[in-house]
Amino acid sequence: MSAMTEDERRAFAASLERAHANGEVSDRDFARGRIEAALARWQIGAGRPEPVPDNLMEGRPPIENVGIEAIDAALPQITKPVHVFLSALAYLMKESDDALGIADKRAKDCDKAAALLRQAAELLKGAHNEPLARLVEQVAPWAERGKYGRVFPTRWDGHLYAEQDADVLSASLKGKAGKPTRDAAIVRALVSFFPNAQKFFAADGYALIGRLAVLCGATKATPAYVRSVIEQARRTAPQPAKAKGPDDTLLRLLPKP
Repeated sequence: MSAMTEDERRAFAASLERAHANGEVSDRDFARGRIEAALARWQIGAGRPEPVPDNLMEGRPPIENVGIEAIDAALPQITKPVHVFLSALAYLMKESDDALGIADKRAKDCDKAAALLRQAAELLKGAHNEPLARLVEQVAPWAERGKYGRVFPTRWDGHLYAEQDADVLSASLKGKAGKPTRDAAIVRALVSFFPNAQKFFAADGYALIGRLAVLCGATKATPAYVRSVIEQARRTAPQPAKAKGPDDTLLRLLPKP
């Protein structure tokens, strides 16, 4: 998208709109296309090919809308940077509907691998190989994270650095009570972008989150359902504050262990 000329972008946008109007492109894929176009324009506006850190936002033109009613209604309400919100939406829109099932199938092997790595690290410490033990020990959290997508170690300089190509990240936000569903995981991911205030929820907040959840692939996202998911999350949240655990902004689209 960023390599296109302005005329080419307009032509592409027009063709996408026609395909959507004709039923050839789903609401979900159309919304993702709009989001990706808005992010591309935003990146070009700063003369850079990638988003910059949040503390270097000065001078970058704001994303005021993407042309999707539910998303544009949400933008003035969100409490986190717009590009983070839109990137999370775009990710959820392309994620598999069976994300939780895929992660569950991987979990047994990934968790077992992590446990064995920790055992190996202890054995190496006992054999007076502490530097190697530290490396093996630092691989273990990444092995656990393997259930969410492929991990690529990048370098080691006393600390292991890696990147992850996540494909089932919403599984990290499944509930702790009842049968886990992707619908609920999507709602949990979206809630983290909005004020945790009764004023917001009383002013159509549940319905707004529900409309966004449907765009992201949820099949059950009525205001009542959204409210029940939020209330369950509050009941099961660690007290007095969340300690170790996934960042609720969809793991901030992948923080490092």
